[in-house]
Amino acid sequence: MTRQDPTMMDIIGTILSRLVNVALFLVIGLLALVAFMGRTDLHPGICGLLAVVCGIIGTILVRLLFRGIAVLGGLTSRSAD
Repeated sequence: MTRQDPTMMDIIGTILSRLVNVALFLVIGLLALVAFMGRTDLHPGICGLLAVVCGIIGTILVRLLFRGIAVLGGLTSRSAD
C-alpha cells in the first residue's frame, strides 16, 4: 500500500530546500557583485546582471555538489553493509 499524499515532513523539507536555494543565491550573488564592482570598471547595471547570472549558476553548482556528496556517501555506506 503506497501513499501518494505528502506528509508534513515532506512539505517542510520542500520549503526549507527552497529557502536554502534562495539564501545560496543571495550570498553567491552578493559576493559576485562586490567582486565585480571592486575589480572592474563596468557599468553598475552590467555588474548587477553578471552577479545575478553568477548567483544562479553558483547555486546550481553548489546544489549539485551537495547532491553528489550525498550520493557518494550513500554508496559508501551501502558498500560497507
